[in-house]
Order: sequence, then C-alpha cells, then structure tokens
Amino acid sequence: MFGTTPLILIVLPLLFQLIFGTIAILKPIFLRFKAVLITNIVLQIVLSIVSFYIGSYNFSKYFEQNPTSTRCGMPLIGLASFIIFSSLVLLIVIIIQYFVKRLLDRKTKL
Repeated sequence: MFGTTPLILIVLPLLFQLIFGTIAILKPIFLRFKAVLITNIVLQIVLSIVSFYIGSYNFSKYFEQNPTSTRCGMPLIGLASFIIFSSLVLLIVIIIQYFVKRLLDRKTKL
C-alpha cells in the first residue's frame, strides 16, 4: 500500500543533514549547526520507527491478500539493516561536517 515510503523516510534525515548542515556551516546566522544536528538525529530515530511500522503493515497486508504465499521475515530484516546503515552514514556525515565547521572557525580566527 505504501510502496517505497519506508525507504524514503529512512533517507530523509540524511538528505536534510547534507542540505541544512552545509547551510549551517556556510551561513551560521540562518541556522545553527547544533540545532540541525539534534533535529536530524531525532528525525532519524522517529522516522526509522515509523518506516519499520509502515513496512510491517505493508507485509501484513500483502500476506492477507495472498494467504497461500510463503511467509518470510527477511524483508523486515533488510529494512532494519538499511536503517542501521543509514544511521551510520548520517553519523559519518555529521562528523565530517563538524570537522569542516571547526576548520573554518579556526581559519576565521586567524
């Protein structure tokens, strides 16, 4: 029913971090980097839970429509693995952006 919605929800915090994190580094008056960081971590947690429930709902609806099909939980494990992978990539992007911000702050002080 919801198709690719769980996958899109998992990737959204990463995209927001890339876009708004870069804006916060280049124009700190508009957005603070700390606020963007905390918002995206909370978004990753909330949207991961929501996407897992949507994926579970999708599979239960599929099995209701096709009762003779073999039931397998591997797609949910794949979704959980994608959530973990996306969280790790988000953490790496945050760390890189933090070091870039720190480097730019040092250059402006000199």
